[in-house]
Amino acid sequence: MRNTGNLLRRLAGVLLFVPFFVPSVHAQSSALEELLSAPGAVLPELAAPSPLLPAETFPEMEQDRKPAAQVSKAGGVRIINGVRFERDAASNTYAWRELKIEDAGLDEVYFGYRSGGVGHSFLLFTFKSGAESAGKAVSGLVVEALPWKKKGEEYSPFGGGITGKYALVWNMVAWDSFLETAVGRDGLYADVYPMKVSREEKLRLLDEAVSEAVRGHDGEKYHTFFNSCSSNALKVFSRATGHHLVIGKMLPSVVVEHLKLRGFLGERQRHEKI
Repeated sequence: MRNTGNLLRRLAGVLLFVPFFVPSVHAQSSALEELLSAPGAVLPELAAPSPLLPAETFPEMEQDRKPAAQVSKAGGVRIINGVRFERDAASNTYAWRELKIEDAGLDEVYFGYRSGGVGHSFLLFTFKSGAESAGKAVSGLVVEALPWKKKGEEYSPFGGGITGKYALVWNMVAWDSFLETAVGRDGLYADVYPMKVSREEKLRLLDEAVSEAVRGHDGEKYHTFFNSCSSNALKVFSRATGHHLVIGKMLPSVVVEHLKLRGFLGERQRHEKI
């Protein structure tokens, strides 16, 4: 009984306090409204929470390559989503953003070769203007076909590369990001050869490369000879120029030599670690 009496007395004390508390809160709210209604008054800025890192879109796969999508294409301007940009060295992960390209700003088209293993072929498009991402100019775009490996998986060009072990993925990479990884991180070299084609063919090469890269490749397998970095770069070249080349072996170094002999490539420009 004594405990019950104490509880009732405490409850009564709380109830007596409530009428005084409510007007106090109302007064504070009114004061805030008056403050904000004054000319030029603004709410004080609060520190924004740190942004969360984006989730990996393909968590089981290597994170240096993934499919891109063309958001729009109109009036000679295209927007591509899923282009690879700068790498965070600590986590070895990349930023993936939208890239806007104005076709009129296209400067040169290059056939590229990167060392390492059996080598790697790619197409490089450089821009004198009209290519930008996040408000910054972008000097070049690499478009490449690759085997899509799982994280930590070793690539075997004459094992898994001819048995259908790897999916095919088309990758789009800012030229600076490509060089930072291939040359800066991995110590490889990259050779690029200006393609001896007309202005119209350059524009068609850009259109064919982007169109091929963004179309669906689900279920398609990489093959070292028949569906590789080299064979796909040549397929884009053939569609854009009408030159259908027959090459016995589609290894990147062989393809480069063949294109040089046919007169389609200019002088080599090498990028390597000094």
